Amino acid sequence: MAILYFFQTQLEFVQSLASPAYLHYLATSGILYQSSFLDFLRYLRYWKRPEYAKYLIYPNCLYFLDLLVPPDDDCDDEETQCDSEAHEGTTEKSSKVKRADRGEAFRREMAQVQFRNFVHEQQFYSWQFRSARLYGTGGVSKEEKDEPSNSESSS
Repeated sequence: MAILYFFQTQLEFVQSLASPAYLHYLATSGILYQSSFLDFLRYLRYWKRPEYAKYLIYPNCLYFLDLLVPPDDDCDDEETQCDSEAHEGTTEKSSKVKRADRGEAFRREMAQVQFRNFVHEQQFYSWQFRSARLYGTGGVSKEEKDEPSNSESSS
């Protein structure tokens, strides 16, 4: 029972990242800049795996998760790859600084009301486009309007 509660709590939190208003709150309250919170967001990346992602209602939360704490493409899985890159002229310190700054711009901008509103609008347009592509526009097309009148006149 405790595992189910833990799963539901993390599912709810991950999906809350789909809300630009909530991200704005986290940014303005300073929570987005705490290293322990950023580590928790990195931990939540496991929701990107298909066996977990299938439970998400708002999959765009994963996009925001990547913007907040971008994945470490170069050093996530293989330490040997990082070591070889460090020997090729990239110092370990500069690569850590580079990785640390990757999500900083988005976190900083989310504290701005104008940016929050912009992200919200873009999200709305994305959902509107997706909905229209999946389900149609919801209106009656010209062909459908003409069809009933043709059938009535022929009876």
